[in-house]
Amino acid sequence: MYRTMIRIRKFEDKLEQIYRDGKLNGHSHTCHGGEAVAVGAIEALSEKDIIFSNHRGHGHYLARGTSPKNIMAECYGKITGTNQGRSGSMYLVDTKRGMPVASGIVGGNICLATGSALASQIKKDDIVTLSIFGDGATNIGFFHEALNMASVWNLPIIFLCENNQYAEATHREQHQKIKKISNRASSYAMPGETIDGTDVIKVYETVKKAVERIRRGEGPVFIECVTYRLAGHSAGDLGAYRPKGEEEEWRKMYDPVKKYKTKLFKENILSFEEAEKIEQEIQKEIGEAIKFAVESEEPLAETVGKFVYQEEVNG
Repeated sequence: MYRTMIRIRKFEDKLEQIYRDGKLNGHSHTCHGGEAVAVGAIEALSEKDIIFSNHRGHGHYLARGTSPKNIMAECYGKITGTNQGRSGSMYLVDTKRGMPVASGIVGGNICLATGSALASQIKKDDIVTLSIFGDGATNIGFFHEALNMASVWNLPIIFLCENNQYAEATHREQHQKIKKISNRASSYAMPGETIDGTDVIKVYETVKKAVERIRRGEGPVFIECVTYRLAGHSAGDLGAYRPKGEEEEWRKMYDPVKKYKTKLFKENILSFEEAEKIEQEIQKEIGEAIKFAVESEEPLAETVGKFVYQEEVNG
């Protein structure tokens, strides 16, 4: 899990730099500070389970095993990208790994994920669906509609809220009065739990427990992972709206990558030399991903309408 967390951090560091250097257009929302949530939650799933990601989803795909080369190529708008260069950073797809869509609309994946869980229930395929979204998404109307539907129909779904303290530039205290977002689950007779989202082991154990509960047929679960966004809302956001010293304090005390690394050192699971080697290997891997993306071909202009509509209807 540590290697994957390093992969996510290094990938996001480099991607943010590329955007700030003006080498890419559009937006990119990195998951600095969310590495433990991505790795811990996805590690707890089986290969057949389905994940619906959001606009801040690079880490979710990397945790599931999507190639950094294909994600980077997608960000560059190249034909070798996850979506053949058509979606950019926010709408990644990897159906081979059970990740049908990431939604750039805040909370947009929640209803889609609930529909996926309904399909699994109908088909009796024993698949658990994981929906990952931020704290701001829990204010959206269809968040409540989805939780109510999942509860009433006892659907096999985990609603995982990555509470990173900010909905774009608005601190959570300014858009929610409740202390714990997980309290909202009680309105739908659904188990809700708030955990330390900077502790990858705690995230893994909590999601694993939820998966086991769902496979027993006991219904949906809501998990709030409390963390902090160690970057701006997007690559061009320098975070001037934050109180002075806030980010530095969180980075010092709760950086999930640093926290897990320290734990592994203390338990003699990882040595300094091994950690250095991992970082060097990942750094090389990310460099190769950038080279791959830069050298890949762009989609042909005449294919712009391809994949917009289903081209063939079977039967």
